[in-house]
Amino acid sequence: MKHLLCGAFLFLRIIAFGQSKAGTVAASYHAPTWSTPPKLVVGIVVDQMRVDYIYRFWDNLGDGGFKRMVREGAFMRNTHYDYAPTHTAPGHASVYTGTTPMHHGIVANDMYVRATGGGLYCVQDDAVSGVGGTGHKGQRSPLNLLSGTITDELERRTEGRSKTIGVAMKDRGAILPIGRTGDAAYWFFEGTDGQFATSTWYMKELPDWVKTFNARGLARKYLSEPWDLLLPRDRYHTPLPDDNPYEEPLAGSAKATLPMDVKAMYEASGRSTVLLRFIPASNTYTTDMALAALEGEAMGRDQVTDLLAISYSAPDELGHEMGPRSLELEDMYLRLDRELERLMNALDANVGKGQYTLFLTADHAVVDVPAYLRDQKASAGYVEVKTLVDQVEAGLSRRFGAGHWVRKRLKEQLFLNDSLIAARGLDPVVVQRAAADELLKHPQVADAITAADLARDTHASGLRRSIQRGFMPMRSGDVCYVMRPSHLAAYANANQRGTDHGSPWNYDTNVPLLMVGAGVKHVEVVRRVSITDVAPTIAMIVGCALPDAAIGDPIPEVLR
Repeated sequence: MKHLLCGAFLFLRIIAFGQSKAGTVAASYHAPTWSTPPKLVVGIVVDQMRVDYIYRFWDNLGDGGFKRMVREGAFMRNTHYDYAPTHTAPGHASVYTGTTPMHHGIVANDMYVRATGGGLYCVQDDAVSGVGGTGHKGQRSPLNLLSGTITDELERRTEGRSKTIGVAMKDRGAILPIGRTGDAAYWFFEGTDGQFATSTWYMKELPDWVKTFNARGLARKYLSEPWDLLLPRDRYHTPLPDDNPYEEPLAGSAKATLPMDVKAMYEASGRSTVLLRFIPASNTYTTDMALAALEGEAMGRDQVTDLLAISYSAPDELGHEMGPRSLELEDMYLRLDRELERLMNALDANVGKGQYTLFLTADHAVVDVPAYLRDQKASAGYVEVKTLVDQVEAGLSRRFGAGHWVRKRLKEQLFLNDSLIAARGLDPVVVQRAAADELLKHPQVADAITAADLARDTHASGLRRSIQRGFMPMRSGDVCYVMRPSHLAAYANANQRGTDHGSPWNYDTNVPLLMVGAGVKHVEVVRRVSITDVAPTIAMIVGCALPDAAIGDPIPEVLR
């Protein structure tokens, strides 16, 4: 009997222990992130933003924009584009596809078609036309994008129930993030009125909410308002006086200084709304449109994940003219910070704090004005493009006979005259290498490599890896080259004001990456992260497949 009682007691202890363990497991169990995805993903690309802007402008930023993202979310401080050329269209495509131009095919803003000898704009599509606007600006679509985006995968994950919309002043900034199956992209059509419109790729008629938005005439309203400093002058961080020799005045203005009489500039241009692209009001207008889309399409209002892609184009337009040390650019970023706060407050109110996932990055960064760096005794300067091409022409003529050997120069690429090469019975690989050798003789050329070598060899590190990841044989040149750090192309009769981007050097590749909201931890990451990691990370949060050509990895430190 005693043995029976002991056995019963032991049995009850085992049962109780099992129930306790089960309760502990149940209490500690957390549903997978992807099983309760965010109601909305908001992707923000700031056109031409250096990561050090956050450091430099920190004490002037408000609490609800960049600072909120840093304090509540994940800040990847060492994020890079690991390819060249670093331009707007390749950048937007790479963020959302998770791959580089060698796979997604957007190798430049403006591409060259060998067969016709003509150009091809990155989102050009002559088979479509404008909806809500007329002219060539309407002949735009994602036709030239050759791989899928995270937006495409989200649409497939939800059987097409997701609402996916792109908004930007630049057409390429609105179109490429949405991929081929996104619902709509809206971009700015200039003119005397100025309005957001789209193309027949997406729809036959604008939704009523877009018509209502355009009827408000906000573009004209903003162009009637002056632009002055947001803060007292002594709060800004520029080392230069406002009137300096490194900045290019905007059209209609004699000096690149604040305040600007925007209305007078608008009138002087014949009331062209192109001016709006260069001033902070452009970012306000973009936010206005994004919030109109949020409301008009009821985005983030149910359990099906939607995606809103926003690109702020004005920092790039202004940055090219003024450079990263200008008073005007800092003021634009301080005002953009307020727009981000307005956007997130609206998301909190309409979608719910913690119910959406937001990321912010840039499509590229930018170099300081080389003339300014040179005057600071830095190694910087300019390379005369004509001199460089003439040097290649002369070298090839000496070796292969007189002729027009360089058919086209497009940024840091040379397209050779394949008809002349064939007529002379020459091996194209030999001619390409001879051209690369001539480029390497120039003291300000860091490297040059041929299409043949890029197509056949694998480059695992350095400049050639970056060039190769930005290269696609059917769309890229016969010879690619890189100028030395802080050197830009110079042209006849051009001044040395303003700046540019496109290189594989850190000042062009290092961009901010901030994530905040559903599925995101509060963390700071200082290891090197690739821009191609953005789309895979979002895929883990929303629970969808990786974009078909994605080569990046999810960022594990970010994921809850």
